[in-house]
Amino acid sequence: MRFVYLSDLDNNQKNFYKEADRQSALLSMLIEKDIDFIGAGANFYQVGSKKDWSQFPLFADSLLHRSNSLISLQWMEKVEEKDIDEHFQQIHKNYPLAKLYTVPKDQPKTYGYVMKNHEPIYIATDIYPRDEKNTPLIGFYSSRERFNLVVEEFLTTGRPSVSDKIRLLQDSLDQSAQKTGMLVYHPVFTSDKTALKGVMVGVVRITSYFDRLVNSTSLGEELVVRIIDTGFDAGDDPIMYQSSTWNNFKGVDYTTSVKIENRLWKIEYKSDNKLNEYQRLTLIWLFFGILTISMLIAALTSVVTRDKQRIENLLEIRTKELRYMAMHDDLTGLLNRRAIRDVITRYIEAEKPFALLCFDIDKFKQINDTYGHPEGDEVLRHIGHLMSETLGNNVHVSRLGGDEFSIVLKLNNIDELTLISEQIHDLVATSPTVFNDFEIAQTISLGAVLWQGETLEELLKAADQALYQSKTMGRNQVTIRG
Repeated sequence: MRFVYLSDLDNNQKNFYKEADRQSALLSMLIEKDIDFIGAGANFYQVGSKKDWSQFPLFADSLLHRSNSLISLQWMEKVEEKDIDEHFQQIHKNYPLAKLYTVPKDQPKTYGYVMKNHEPIYIATDIYPRDEKNTPLIGFYSSRERFNLVVEEFLTTGRPSVSDKIRLLQDSLDQSAQKTGMLVYHPVFTSDKTALKGVMVGVVRITSYFDRLVNSTSLGEELVVRIIDTGFDAGDDPIMYQSSTWNNFKGVDYTTSVKIENRLWKIEYKSDNKLNEYQRLTLIWLFFGILTISMLIAALTSVVTRDKQRIENLLEIRTKELRYMAMHDDLTGLLNRRAIRDVITRYIEAEKPFALLCFDIDKFKQINDTYGHPEGDEVLRHIGHLMSETLGNNVHVSRLGGDEFSIVLKLNNIDELTLISEQIHDLVATSPTVFNDFEIAQTISLGAVLWQGETLEELLKAADQALYQSKTMGRNQVTIRG
């Protein structure tokens, strides 16, 4: 009896650890998906011309319908002080009542330009959904230090930035209102990637993450969780979420963490590690079985053991699935941006010779406009399949987002890099996409660089510059940098 009791407790503890890891992987996956959606919104403004910006609501609507937690996308255009009046003439075409305003930290809503050093501001110029909660945000700009630090971080890393827990302006300007949101700032650069032309802000309702986290656990009320933000400016209210019964649990605890761009969330789990109702009843029947027939004891023990093993196997399979989803693009099955950065980092740390190739599909927007978005998706899948089938298992192929791909492979010299780059370029050009019995021709602009001791960000910038050169030379080109 004592052996079975201790065995049940030990298995409960193992299941608790596995479930905690699964929950952390799920949370990371949900947030990364939203960041990718917001990045797609930023890409709309980065690659499109100004005459196309009026189509933002149509593009944003498709993104928001794919997320339960992303509630708004907000385009904040960079405007110099001298250009503010002219900028509002354009804003008033869609929002005639909009006024320039800000909400300084610990101060009320303030109208007009308040910056002291005549620096440019980022004005909320368009928003989706365009409803009664969101439209009052048109004309808003941030005058807080936190936003200035975000802009500086963009120019250094080129990566999105995530805020601490905040009070959403859509909810209330009242300082006592509950903090239920989080902002994801995504940079929108000029075509040469040297300056910002604006910021795409994704407004996220973080309670959606935590509700899904709690409702999806297989341990029910036996598992409680607390999530603590350890990032910048989180000191005044670091607890993102805490189960209502957190303080009532005195049993087993487990701590892990989730890296979200520039922030680190510490996740603490607790379980009382008590036997559940099923396990208690099993022990009672086991006790009476010992008094009667030893064979019945063996049969009951076997049933319990098989059931526990089945649950453990299901948890392990689900955890592997979540990890795969977090590192792969769901349209093409290729590695995603996060995964390829990890691959490059491992190569650099191991000091192995390698090369990085980046390419865009030429005039991909025209393909979507001419044939339709399903056909455009088929082109992306077709090119991803071409790369995977042709280059083999020892090469890492990823989709960075939109129509941008990258390849990491082991190489020693420029000649080899030039040869394989030309082969990839020619392969795409001579392998049209076949969809519904018609062919879609496509070409690519490719930039490649051989690693020579640079940091991750330096290497990415060099490859991006090579790709940009191919585009400026008329597209359908290959540029190699040593």
